[in-house]
Amino acid sequence: MLDNKQRDFYNTFGFLFQRQLFTVEEMTQLTTAFDQVMKKARGDAPLDGGGQSIAELIEATTELDWILDDARIYETVTDLLGADFIWGGSECNITTHDEHRWHADRFGPTETEFHRLKIMIYLDETRADRGCLRVLPGSHREPYHSTLGPLIKQDAEAVVRTYGIEGADLPDHAVEAKPGDVLFFCHTLWHGVYHSFPGRRFMALKYAERPTTKAHIRSLDLYSNGVVFKPPLVLQQSSKPCLRRMVEGLTELAPNP
Repeated sequence: MLDNKQRDFYNTFGFLFQRQLFTVEEMTQLTTAFDQVMKKARGDAPLDGGGQSIAELIEATTELDWILDDARIYETVTDLLGADFIWGGSECNITTHDEHRWHADRFGPTETEFHRLKIMIYLDETRADRGCLRVLPGSHREPYHSTLGPLIKQDAEAVVRTYGIEGADLPDHAVEAKPGDVLFFCHTLWHGVYHSFPGRRFMALKYAERPTTKAHIRSLDLYSNGVVFKPPLVLQQSSKPCLRRMVEGLTELAPNP
């Protein structure tokens, strides 16, 4: 359960960083399962230079799915989005690139009016000089959000062209993380990664407030390629009411083709 100061911090700055939310033993369990399922998914082949990213793996893997209804995750999502939130999908990632330039996962004035949440669970230590996520506090809301629009295409010279400095030098907050730390952030918050390293591993969970307008539904459809409206059967048929609840009614909300 979050307190008022934590909620105010999230609402003001667009993120909330919880240190050591999971124990060493839990992270050992998660990391072992993560490595096994990712290796199996690539046919036991070595990781190539392009990295690896797989969606909907967490909810389909019994060694990982416990995290979905863990109170430390589920209750925090409830505190931030309200009780009637929906599932937006999961990701398991191993990255190899040196940087992921400044961007907002959901960009535009209409997007800032629809609250979506992303949770990042890092399996490797990250620092400012070693691949940690950097955020621009407060950039999840207008007008700050849209003033950063010239950076949205993520081309190599965008920050230099717009502000006269390198991307890594943009004034930011570095979310330096250790295994066990969890980052909750608004999907419209601007963020990036610099000075990363090959093999950077993390899990991501995505949620949204239940859509109430056609614009909300269009946005969910656009950014998920319609997948949000086809929730995994493992969640639809879960024995846990809390997991079934977050996918109930999504199929009926799908926009007409």
